[in-house]
Amino acid sequence: MKHTVHLAEEFGPRLSDGEDAYAFRMNSLDRYVSMCDQITLDFTGVRIANSSFVNALVSGLITDHREEVLEKLVFKGCLPTVRVLVEAGIDLGLSKIAEQPA
Repeated sequence: MKHTVHLAEEFGPRLSDGEDAYAFRMNSLDRYVSMCDQITLDFTGVRIANSSFVNALVSGLITDHREEVLEKLVFKGCLPTVRVLVEAGIDLGLSKIAEQPA
């Protein structure tokens, strides 16, 4: 099963509220991790984002579901400035996992 989240449709062209991203991840997105083989985060139409939003969404997914979730995630339609934030969110999630006791 595949699931696509159209972020611009959910949040508009500005992704700026980390609390909204966290609530969305907890209430909507997390359940698809166990159900789906692929989860696409479609940034098409997103003009600007901040690290608070992207970290709450991307880093949180990785921290909560471990690095295996990266095999399921597809990032689509990222402008270069948004791509940098997504890559930083991935790195942050992985570093949080590395800091956790084994």
